[in-house]
Amino acid sequence: MGSGPYREKREHRRIEVHALVRLESELGRGQYWSKNLSAGGVFLLAEEPLPEETRVSLELYLPGLQTAVSAEGEVVWQQRQDPAGFAVRFLDISQAARDLIRLVITRIGGSGRRQGEG
Repeated sequence: MGSGPYREKREHRRIEVHALVRLESELGRGQYWSKNLSAGGVFLLAEEPLPEETRVSLELYLPGLQTAVSAEGEVVWQQRQDPAGFAVRFLDISQAARDLIRLVITRIGGSGRRQGEG
């Protein structure tokens, strides 16, 4: 990102993955496509991003899995320029679901790990 004291805040490895995500919030229901995914959250493509701090229930239909991965999350930021969308941080997700996400990330993105990933 530019110069200065910018420091990467992500603690989980992130990969680009195109997956269907069904989402429900107090604002309604919708279907979105993911742009990228980590064990900590997902970025969803949307012409009209949901507002920050919106709590959501998610079902992620990830490549190579026969069942959806479920999680509760919160919109942590939105992006209006191309590609428009919003990022959801997982707040309530089972360890089994997080492990399945890590498995998909490893299969798609290789076994390399980012520094600081646990």
